[in-house]
Amino acid sequence: MSASPTQATSAEALDLVFWDPSGYRWNGPGDWNQWRYIPDGLGGEIGVRFGVSAGFGTFDWNLGGVAPHGSVKDGTGTSSFGKNEQANMASASVNAIRMQANKQFTGARNNFTVEFDFTRYKGSKVGGKDGVAGANTLIGVSDIYAGLTYARTTVTITGTLENGSAVSPAGWKLYNGGVAPNTAGGNQPSAQLSLANGVLQGTNRPAPGGQANSIDTVMGLVRLDAAGCKTLRLSYDLYPMPGSFGPRIDNSGLYVASAFPRKPVEPPKAAEPPKAVEPPKAAEPSTPAKPVPPTVVIKDPGKPGTTTSYTYTVKNPDGSIAGKGCFTYETPADGGPPKLVAFYYHDNVVGTINQSNVQTFYFDPEGDDKRFTFVTGTPAKGICSLTADTTLPAQLTGIGGEGPQSYLGKTIEFPKLATGTTTTDESTSIPAVDLVVVIDSSVSMKDEANALSEAVTAAIEVAKTKCPSDLRVTYLGIEGTFKNTRFDTTVKTYLTTTAKADEAALRGRKKGTVEGGGAQEDGARAIEDVVAHYDWRPSAKRAVFFLGDEAFEGGGADIDKEDIAAANRAVDAAKKGDVRVHTYLGTSGAKEKQRKALEEEFARVASETGGKAFTSKDALNGFQALLEKVICGSKTSTTTTTEFCCCQEYVEQPEAKP
Repeated sequence: MSASPTQATSAEALDLVFWDPSGYRWNGPGDWNQWRYIPDGLGGEIGVRFGVSAGFGTFDWNLGGVAPHGSVKDGTGTSSFGKNEQANMASASVNAIRMQANKQFTGARNNFTVEFDFTRYKGSKVGGKDGVAGANTLIGVSDIYAGLTYARTTVTITGTLENGSAVSPAGWKLYNGGVAPNTAGGNQPSAQLSLANGVLQGTNRPAPGGQANSIDTVMGLVRLDAAGCKTLRLSYDLYPMPGSFGPRIDNSGLYVASAFPRKPVEPPKAAEPPKAVEPPKAAEPSTPAKPVPPTVVIKDPGKPGTTTSYTYTVKNPDGSIAGKGCFTYETPADGGPPKLVAFYYHDNVVGTINQSNVQTFYFDPEGDDKRFTFVTGTPAKGICSLTADTTLPAQLTGIGGEGPQSYLGKTIEFPKLATGTTTTDESTSIPAVDLVVVIDSSVSMKDEANALSEAVTAAIEVAKTKCPSDLRVTYLGIEGTFKNTRFDTTVKTYLTTTAKADEAALRGRKKGTVEGGGAQEDGARAIEDVVAHYDWRPSAKRAVFFLGDEAFEGGGADIDKEDIAAANRAVDAAKKGDVRVHTYLGTSGAKEKQRKALEEEFARVASETGGKAFTSKDALNGFQALLEKVICGSKTSTTTTTEFCCCQEYVEQPEAKP
């Protein structure tokens, strides 16, 4: 397509839906040449990746500039869009990925590339085909060097069609936006763009009302044609103008939008015969225009039907607290997306910002991509808006007046779950504790039996100091004993003699009646029998410490439905008997997958009865420390938690002076 002196305003009225890059940020050098997928606003995704052409190096963001990041309601885009040649276009939110090239730009030319993958794009939503960008898809740029002052940027667009052949730009159309407000350096992005043979670049023609010799361009949108693009590649070539080889930065926006043709207004119907004139009705109060809802993305769904609050602080360069913030979101019971229900931030510059000031909000608390960012208006004079982003070098930025200088060098502490005040009261009296240590008596557990026996005396003495108790400990083996250890009595012998239980009432099986280790590894049955028939002292806290290295029902490395059922019966019995069950999984020949399943099942039994779970890793430093934890964990304490109150109270409450 050849550039014409002027480009006509879009004759067709279009409602545009821009992509949603709110969750996009640059994670580091590893992001070069890596595809990232961004919601297209239609239910699909658009792939984007940054790179450089052959012979050029990637940018080092430590030398200045700003790495690519999502810019919802982008500044230049929002100001420039819908004006000039875009006058018949409208959108609720103009969104971009914005990047600022750094001061490596000192040579005769610099370069970076942006590629688009439309294979996940929902083109059918705007009258085209899924997987390709068609006649109702627009791509755009803003703020590129116009070539009139410091530098010139050209953007060469190439790509492939659905069949793999090269795209032709002959049917593409360019629409220039209007001028944007002056930037901090006094530059007004006002130079219009031209499109010739797939090359976008600035011209010496300012948009209406713009200044001549502008450094940067307005926003330009290129409407593709019906041929359908599967991929596009934008090659940005940056050339310093003669005599201007000093370090330069280039802050440019990148846009993708989908167009819905607006239905034309129907012509007026033929006039009907006049009706009798009715007396005028009392004027009804006008309905104020509804505010544009903020863009909110929360990547922490939580449990359905719950409310979650987070708090954060803003710190001065010396580490002192400059401001505090808090937000709350609800996760609907029906499983829908989380809803922001409260937002407050307070410092001495802006006062208190609340949810009505929020324009964009993004929160992802987990993984390598965790990020917290927001853009708000402010109620204070001298500062128009506040932008926060934990992933950027300048984490807080204010716009307008003298206020922004107050945020230089300040940092945001990543939000933490809001918690109330928790106090734990230990009983001052010395409680009675009955602890029954039960061990799988198969040969593989002999080392654990020896080690535990040797550690008992020292562990009990230390535990008496850390958590005093009237402690009674009994050591029992399942259908077997270990010589020269404390495990010199079986579960059955103790229960039928000392505890006077009826042997017929015991669930434990006799040695030799089950294949393999069998009855000696019936851990779940042993727990059931001890819970039901041990001679517990009436006022004592009750606990069982079970040591084994295989599954709960007859042993084995694999956990099957019989093992789970047996463990469930043991858990139910322990709960009814008010007995905590602590578990220890020893070393074994189980494979990694089997071992993991065993660890999870042992941990489940402990967790569901209020006990603690241990593995052979916990015994690396000896059984003394492990046994101390079991003894102290068999006591009870009273914990009181005062729930977190509310966000506004948190942010406006003065910090306690040291």
